[in-house]
Amino acid sequence: MSGSSFIRRFAALAFGAVLAPAAAFADPLSLAPAMSQPGPSGVVNATLTTNPVPQAAKPAEKEHYNIVVFGDSLGDGVWAGLYHVFHKDKRFSVVRKSRVATGFVRQDYYDWNQAVRDAAADTKIDIAVVVMGTNDRQTIIEDGARYALFDPKWREIYEQRVDDFTETLKKSGARIYWVGLPVMRSATFESDMETFSEIFEARAKANDVTFIPTHDLVADKDGKYDAYRTDAGGRKRLLRAEDGIHFTMEGYELLARTIGATITADVDGGAVAGAPAKALSAAAQEGAGKAPLAVASIGLKKQVYDMAEIRQGRSDDWRWTGAPR
Repeated sequence: MSGSSFIRRFAALAFGAVLAPAAAFADPLSLAPAMSQPGPSGVVNATLTTNPVPQAAKPAEKEHYNIVVFGDSLGDGVWAGLYHVFHKDKRFSVVRKSRVATGFVRQDYYDWNQAVRDAAADTKIDIAVVVMGTNDRQTIIEDGARYALFDPKWREIYEQRVDDFTETLKKSGARIYWVGLPVMRSATFESDMETFSEIFEARAKANDVTFIPTHDLVADKDGKYDAYRTDAGGRKRLLRAEDGIHFTMEGYELLARTIGATITADVDGGAVAGAPAKALSAAAQEGAGKAPLAVASIGLKKQVYDMAEIRQGRSDDWRWTGAPR
């Protein structure tokens, strides 16, 4: 072989050696073995294959959740607190279905079992938050008979009303969060509210719904009433209203953050079914835009009631000295 031929052959081999690695890492082309057995020359045969270009994933359609709050005046405050907590999370609308001065006892004044059926018929309820009990320290009258607070027959009727209420929400497809009652300043009132919380917790367990206790959340280290809480900056914050029952807006937001954290964890974990955001109707936004007005009247200086008539056993009955036993 002449010197010039040798040089040309060497240059060709060297140029091929440079191109080979570049071909191996080219995108989307790569070298892939066509067979695992060596060919006649002892070299594994290879073919040039084309890797498919990945298709961009279609962004998942965000789901929307209606949080519908049922309850009495405490429910009103929790609704306002939840509105603030979820205000920037566009996945949620917080819908107000609470009504002050109501409960399960006085169906002649306001029948919650009928009200929840009406609500389920006109509103998509993905998440139901229930806060009830402060107005229920009253005698139940049914079929002309009177049953004193917490007597066995009273409990039977009351628990059945709670179960019926829960069943309506479950049939609507809602995930239910029943909120226990907070610590109260009056010792007698506190004792009765603890009994109501025990009833609600037992029925929540029996009906397979989530119960969220709040008693210790706003109590002192001994489990007693404390109107103040020290924040992270060491400042004292007023959480409770003057009546020893209701809350300031900061107090309602504290309750709402606890409730909201449980709801968010369930939503993020896939335990709550929602609706596509584009399917949200105007009716589903009911109450969501009213929070600024509500904040002015709920828990800041005094609790506002919509019923002038004072009835024994209601939480705004300051003459109340004890439930009929």
